[in-house]
Amino acid sequence: MPYRKHSYIPLFIIIIFFSGKLFAQPTWTFDPFGKEKKPEKYEEKKLGSEKTADKKFTTFRQFVQNSVTHYNYYFNANNRINAVIEKAKISNQDDYAKLLPFYSYSLDNTASQQVELDSVIYKATAGILLHDLRSDWVDNMYLLIGKSYYLRKEFDSASLTFQFINYNLFPRKRKEDDNRIVGANASAQSNVLSIANKENRNIIKKTFSLPPSRNDALIWLARTQIEKAEFADAAGLINILVNDPNLPKRLKDELEEVNAYWFYSQEIYDSAAIHLEKALTSATTKQDKARWEYLLGQMFEMTGYYDKASAYYAKSSKHTVDPVMDIYARLNDAKMFRDNGNVRELEKSISTLIKMARKDRYESYRDIIYYSVGKMSIQKPDTAGSKVYFNKSIRYNTNNLGFKNKAFLQLADIAYSEREYKKASALYDSLQLDDPSVIDQATRIEERRNSLTNIVAQVDIIEREDSLQKVASMLPAERDAIIKKILKKYRKENGLKEEEIAAGNGLITFDNNNNEQTDLFVSSGKGEWYFYNPTKKSRGYTDFKAKWGKRENVDNWRRKSGSAIKQNLNNNVDDPLDNKNVPVTVAKTIDSSYNGLMSNLPLTPEQMDSSNIIIAESLIKLARLFQNNLEDYSEAINTYENYLQRFPDKLLDGEVYLSLYFCYTKLGNTAKAEYYKNLLTSKFSGSTSAKKATNPSFTEDPNVKNPLVTKRYEAIYNLFIEGEFSQALEAKKKADSVYGNNYWSPQLLYIEAINYIKEKNDSIAISVLNNIISLYPTSALKGKAETMIDVLKRREAIETYLTSLQVTRVEEDKIFISENNTIVVQKATEKPAVVKTIAPVTKPDIQNTGAVITPPSMISGGFIWKPDTAQFVIMILDKVDGIYVNEAKNAFTRYNREKYYNKTIAINKDILDVQRSLLIFESFTDANEAVLYYDKIKKAAAVEVSWLQPNKYFFLVISATNLQVLKTGKDINAYKVLLNNQYPGKF
Repeated sequence: MPYRKHSYIPLFIIIIFFSGKLFAQPTWTFDPFGKEKKPEKYEEKKLGSEKTADKKFTTFRQFVQNSVTHYNYYFNANNRINAVIEKAKISNQDDYAKLLPFYSYSLDNTASQQVELDSVIYKATAGILLHDLRSDWVDNMYLLIGKSYYLRKEFDSASLTFQFINYNLFPRKRKEDDNRIVGANASAQSNVLSIANKENRNIIKKTFSLPPSRNDALIWLARTQIEKAEFADAAGLINILVNDPNLPKRLKDELEEVNAYWFYSQEIYDSAAIHLEKALTSATTKQDKARWEYLLGQMFEMTGYYDKASAYYAKSSKHTVDPVMDIYARLNDAKMFRDNGNVRELEKSISTLIKMARKDRYESYRDIIYYSVGKMSIQKPDTAGSKVYFNKSIRYNTNNLGFKNKAFLQLADIAYSEREYKKASALYDSLQLDDPSVIDQATRIEERRNSLTNIVAQVDIIEREDSLQKVASMLPAERDAIIKKILKKYRKENGLKEEEIAAGNGLITFDNNNNEQTDLFVSSGKGEWYFYNPTKKSRGYTDFKAKWGKRENVDNWRRKSGSAIKQNLNNNVDDPLDNKNVPVTVAKTIDSSYNGLMSNLPLTPEQMDSSNIIIAESLIKLARLFQNNLEDYSEAINTYENYLQRFPDKLLDGEVYLSLYFCYTKLGNTAKAEYYKNLLTSKFSGSTSAKKATNPSFTEDPNVKNPLVTKRYEAIYNLFIEGEFSQALEAKKKADSVYGNNYWSPQLLYIEAINYIKEKNDSIAISVLNNIISLYPTSALKGKAETMIDVLKRREAIETYLTSLQVTRVEEDKIFISENNTIVVQKATEKPAVVKTIAPVTKPDIQNTGAVITPPSMISGGFIWKPDTAQFVIMILDKVDGIYVNEAKNAFTRYNREKYYNKTIAINKDILDVQRSLLIFESFTDANEAVLYYDKIKKAAAVEVSWLQPNKYFFLVISATNLQVLKTGKDINAYKVLLNNQYPGKF
């Protein structure tokens, strides 16, 4: 909100001041000390505020009080509060890759400046106490106090201050009772409530004072309620102000700003954007306006209004003075062109960014620019070009760790998608996971790191053994030549001379006769020290590197190395999911002589068999890693088939055929899957692998019957249902890697697919749904999976059709609450308003013999059973995420359409508390009709929402009145007692 600054008044205007009578604000009453006494020294001295009732408020006194209060107190306090906000803005760092916060400063930053804000409160309080309370600046001082509390995040104190201003500045006529209700009708003929003050101020008032702060305080009160998450109270206040005829025009934009903030705080971004558009003129600076324009672009993009998003990104780029915002605005604007299929505009934006990178003005931002161009190249798509620009971003990066990590991550993801796993592993290792730019993806990155480390280790083993076999198969002369070539390269890299190797450069050895180590520090005849002999220095370096490997120049390297190896070898036997299975490769001592290299070659049949065994084991391990860890079924198939070609006789009791059958099933290649299934059942009939292929639920794994394993999968199920999707997927992948892919339930697969659908990963969702169809053909979820797949394949056409529909939202009724339990309902199409009086709820008088006595069995707590009134059937879902509540609603809507096509049964969503949601089936004429529906829907739920465990939901029959009591008191047990009194044992 803007903070106004006032210049000093020219002298000639003061003459006008004395020419007319001025009217002070309403009389304030103020007890500065309350029950506490003044210090003894000042007991007899009166403060200026205490003299208010004793002195007449003459024109001269008013001028003096206004001038001193304004320029000695308000001016300084207001400047200080502006400085606090400005400092908070400077310290604020926006991440333009994410949705921006609504304001350009955070309250955490302002609250950290407590000393400055305390001085504002002190200054404002002194300005009030030391001067006449009838001056024109007292209410403005109180507003500064309220703002200070707000910026200190002391929202209760801020609310009380704004409410104090609200009460004391409420306009009253002369001699009017102070108890007049705030919020009465604007006039006797009007049914519209008014809580704002009219501001019919003359030219002198406008010149010498600010407007009364009560209207400003109402808006700040709404903003404070938003910060306290009191959204209902804030909404009520905002709605009344929106329709208030007395709200001055100067506050219309600020009210739109708070209205936008109300929607933004609840993540209702489409409505937030509409109101923020109207509030742009309330931005205090050009940069703040550009920032809001960027935020508007983001919100319109999130809600699918790409044309408007593009327009606001362009405006932000034009108005901003921040080069980083300029770059991101151009990038996001180009994304909008891509979404609209305008590739030419996208290329134009890329060209513009590249030109920006060549300008000296943007020299410090070249890493960001090239990173942005790389992102846009991916959208074209131009993967090869994107890799060039990401590498340029890394090259020009000097100290911007965030963008360096982002560029490395993009390159790693590209390499991963292109199945360049060695390169991807190296790039993922280059990332620093504690950096904020990638910390939100740390779990995914670490998981890929571990998987790729295992894969690269197996690939290295296979490549090494293949290379040794290839060299061993050469003719002796060729083999000798390549060994010598390797030795020559080794000498060059390690700074060794020809004659030293020829003489035999081996490791430090022991003399078998005297069991003493050869002393390199004792020279044989020259009398020179070791470090003066280049030959011995080179040999010592080579021997050390051969034995210990390359070591960093750090303390305690030997102890740290040993600890690292022990840590890798120490597997957690209590929780197999915590075992990363990272292979520990212990470096062999390398004999760098000719004979030493030759000894590694598999020249004998026995050595060749050993090498083949190593390759076979590594191929199987590699294929399993592709299948289980990476879920890259294509690479798994290639590896398994490579294994079959090289080792056709080592089928591991049909396990290779089973894995191929499973992988082809995952990819939807039913012909190949059946081929390997037939091979498995014909060649390995009766084996465990054949039983698993013909009966997916079959397993000999003792873990499956282990209650601890069952409990683990139930915990994963609950994580999915409760909305912890990333945590659930990670835990599921770990569990599947230990217990096998066959240990899945159709319910777990179905809710996993729903999560993927929500994230628009339709291809993955279809793959998961196909698993239900193939692995659980008798499950009740098979038909639902088939229907879901059909809808997903037509998703684009359906969404296009729905987007093209022109839907006009019906204007809603406006509801105002007055005193004396009266609701004023302003119909959307009717005038005047309809007034309804709320009858107070009273308990039945069972003592009055003339009244109808309700039997005790029909009363429980605050609930009363009235079977003849209209009833609802409600479904209470415990700790179920919103997307699954929607899915349950859709399931029962289909059920009602099929089974009750001649009756309209509406289903509405509601909330009982933070953990429990409601589906309300309405309505039924009486309790008997509702109970009949209850019996059918409860039985149907086992099929319609079979993916929900029974302990996650239950049904009740309830009237509208009892439902309100239930939502207020949350006492489900008391209501169940009432139901079971009427229908024993049913509920």
